[in-house]
Amino acid sequence: MQTTLDCLVCFMRQALAAARLSSEDEALQRRVVEEAGRLLARVDFARTPPENAVPLYRMIAELTGRPDPFAALKRQSNDFALGLRDQIRRRIEAAEDPLLAAVRFAICANIIDYAAQHEFDAARTMAGCQEQGFVYEEYALFSKAVQGEEARRPQVLYLADNCGEIVFDGLLIRELQRRGCRVTLAVRGGAIINDATPADAAYCGLTDICPVIDNGTDCPGTPLADCSPEFLEQFRAADCIISKGMGNYETLSDVRAPIFFLFTVKCGPVAGHVRQDKGLPPELVQGRGEMVLIRQVSGARYQVTGGGAGGSSCCVQG
Repeated sequence: MQTTLDCLVCFMRQALAAARLSSEDEALQRRVVEEAGRLLARVDFARTPPENAVPLYRMIAELTGRPDPFAALKRQSNDFALGLRDQIRRRIEAAEDPLLAAVRFAICANIIDYAAQHEFDAARTMAGCQEQGFVYEEYALFSKAVQGEEARRPQVLYLADNCGEIVFDGLLIRELQRRGCRVTLAVRGGAIINDATPADAAYCGLTDICPVIDNGTDCPGTPLADCSPEFLEQFRAADCIISKGMGNYETLSDVRAPIFFLFTVKCGPVAGHVRQDKGLPPELVQGRGEMVLIRQVSGARYQVTGGGAGGSSCCVQG
């Protein structure tokens, strides 16, 4: 998915928010915004929005001296989710289809996103999660893909997104394991916005239930060309890849792989991309927190073909 003009507006809003989190000095905040404008004036629209966010956040960290301005908010999100974990786990266990219930809660929790265009009430969203419907779902295909058998234990690579929601990812991972799946969780390789890192996975107890790796990049997504050889090995070996969040969707929507995208649609450009891919009417997906579970489109254009010390290579597939 390529960057759009609407993304520039979102980047500028994010720059100001990060500057205010980093410093109370209005002169420094203004300097951050001015430098953001210079960066955005030469943005590469052929790249994905998460990839274009990387130099923006690196610039903010350099100017303010705060490499992780969202640290307190990330801890707050993790604590909020941990406080709900036992309650949500009981609701999942009592559900007619525990896997579907776990999927719903994991997707609902994707609303905890400080880079989104709109503000959302995470507590209210989680409370009403089971009543919120999907605007598009391919759950039957997903359920089949993660169904283990005595002679076959699917290897699942689970791509995490934000802090807070990673707690509910853990509940879904438990359900996958009950189905016989072997799950590896992948988080970001460095701090950016409120995306989960190895430290967050450990804090939320994910390292106690499955192997955890990072993708080798501080991008708020999964740009394969920048990911580590270890991550790419797991990516290529996976029978099923569960991709959480918009950032992962934006960076992987053109990649040919056995991916299921699970996220809430929180902005207009992503809503438009989803509508185009699935032939949906404009009124159905508007970017206001709609839930989707999407299997990778058959017309995806890129495939991971290699990987070395510098990362992967992607080739065009017709």
